[in-house]
Amino acid sequence: VKYSKLMSFKKTVFFFAFLIFGCSGDSVNDSVDENDPNNVSEPIDGSDPNLEVGLKTYAAEKGKYIGNLMRNGMFDNPQVNNGSTDNILKTEYNALVLGNKMKMSNLLPSRPIDPFAVNINDINTDNIDLFVNYANSHAMRKRGHVMIWYKQIPNWLENEAPSWSAQQVYDFSKSYILALSAYCNDKIDEWDVINEAIVNNGYRTSTWYDVVNTQATNDGSIGFDAYFSNLFKWARQGDPDAALFYNDFNIEPFGTSKNNFMRSLVKRLKQDHNAPIDGVGLQSHFTIDQVSSFFVSKIGQTIDDLAESGFTANITELDIRICEGDSGTLEDQKEAYKNIVATAFSRDNCNTILLWGSSDNDSWIPGHYDGCGQATPHDENFEKKPAYYGIEEALMEL
Repeated sequence: VKYSKLMSFKKTVFFFAFLIFGCSGDSVNDSVDENDPNNVSEPIDGSDPNLEVGLKTYAAEKGKYIGNLMRNGMFDNPQVNNGSTDNILKTEYNALVLGNKMKMSNLLPSRPIDPFAVNINDINTDNIDLFVNYANSHAMRKRGHVMIWYKQIPNWLENEAPSWSAQQVYDFSKSYILALSAYCNDKIDEWDVINEAIVNNGYRTSTWYDVVNTQATNDGSIGFDAYFSNLFKWARQGDPDAALFYNDFNIEPFGTSKNNFMRSLVKRLKQDHNAPIDGVGLQSHFTIDQVSSFFVSKIGQTIDDLAESGFTANITELDIRICEGDSGTLEDQKEAYKNIVATAFSRDNCNTILLWGSSDNDSWIPGHYDGCGQATPHDENFEKKPAYYGIEEALMEL
């Protein structure tokens, strides 16, 4: 009898426990907001992103995204560097961008049968899918880089474009962007629609699309502004929800000739040409001796000015290199990173900061600037540098 009563009691306890915990689980899941950066969904690979606190933890708490770059080595082999790069990306960051694999040279390497009617079958969607799957498995915001750029174009385009008419440039660009953006609808959160289209005092020339500035299309469109505005309209047509950006370097501090021209351009595209341009990407490749407190305050002034015209202003390729002969130290680099992150994220119209390199091991800087390096928050052994803690402090103090 005692045994029977005991078993009856245990069954009763189990029944009520099942009801309590079962109902609790349902109510939590029903309250999840998928658009909230604080919500880190369960990755499809079954890993737990909360096993270790990273920079993304503090960013998400403030409604911000802190991200990084997936370079070719990591793209081709996720376990490159014995998995150290993968571990940094998935532990520290909640946003991701590809360095090269979504540039036109990689997405459209072979000439389409009709380059003036590009369709999705012409595009290397495998690169897109691999990027999206990795980012989704770690609940990362995804930035598409880049639709139109004067560099890293396929060889066939470099050979043929100089003989194209303005109308042909339009037809190629429109069909490529429509196919790409439509495929990426609900996959990519934001796009660099056009990259590095200006120089210090005006438009960049000697590009594959130069003819649009001197020759009219069939409907009379002529000039870089008309072409650029259409790029944004086509991107919006293909994907109504992705945020669309103009992206460039040396445009960060307020009041320089290139900064002035950039701000004038994007406002003109939006106001005079009705281009659906949502924001500006401030690339932010700096040297340690460049980033004084005054310099960083001028970046804040640029972000504020763009806010007045309704633009988001995100930092999209941040690194701070230290070169031979520079007076700045790793501690100075820490303060520079901290100041930039704090300044940018203190503005409501800056929601994302992307760093350009997961570690000094795979930074692009040594290969492009002789005698320079140490540009990222992790060293060549994938260990955290003072710069890392500067970023962490800035995020925690927001």
